[in-house]
Amino acid sequence: MKSFNSDVRRGLSWIAGGWRLMRGDWMLWIMMTFIYMVIAVGLKMIPFIGVLILILISPIVLAGVLIGAQNLEAGMRGEASGTARGARGHLHRAIRQLFSGFLQEDQLLPIMVISTLTLSGAVIIEILAQLLKVGGPALPAMLAGSVGPAIWLPALVSLVIVLVLQIALVMAVFYAVPLVLFRKEYPLSAIEKSFRTCVQNALPLLVFGLPFAVVSTVADVLYFALDFPKDYLVLFVLGMFALPFFVSGLYRSYEDAFG
Repeated sequence: MKSFNSDVRRGLSWIAGGWRLMRGDWMLWIMMTFIYMVIAVGLKMIPFIGVLILILISPIVLAGVLIGAQNLEAGMRGEASGTARGARGHLHRAIRQLFSGFLQEDQLLPIMVISTLTLSGAVIIEILAQLLKVGGPALPAMLAGSVGPAIWLPALVSLVIVLVLQIALVMAVFYAVPLVLFRKEYPLSAIEKSFRTCVQNALPLLVFGLPFAVVSTVADVLYFALDFPKDYLVLFVLGMFALPFFVSGLYRSYEDAFG
């Protein structure tokens, strides 16, 4: 019971630590999130290829945000928030920070390898989901109670298989970028250590990730339920709220797990 309570407190402390980190320069976090969400929503409007591009660039963008988090924590920001005057100054500062991952000469190529592997894994899982008809007409019919076990049982099994693979992919890349960025790990080594660390810290990660999983699920449901442009507006608003908490908490969890 003591270990359980300790793990729960660790997961909650990552969220709380992320919030304290955000308070150090809340305008930078808001502006970085705003820029990323504009890009993400814009790419999502492009059928098929847009989501693939977003998956490909997100690890590199994450590197820039993590660099900013480290500088902010160390009190060595490249440009103090007080030097930016007005919305334009904050916007320029956020753009420089957000895309600073593209300027990391030594780590850019390994992070791009992680991006490519992440994209490959996501595409393979999506192909498998289409073959298993996960998300097709079987699931809505199952929820409505209009079909029998002969249909909904295979659909449920298929859904579980796809969810397990998605969770495994997330675990494999969760700490991969900060490991490459801060510890100079090779991509495959970073992926292996990320997966192993996630297994070893399963309970605190569950506590940390559950609120964001709920927000993500709500966003997906509302996205498919609402008409344009309300669907994209919901994604944007929920992303603005949840994303900075998630990334700052990810940085705190990395610090806790790897020292």
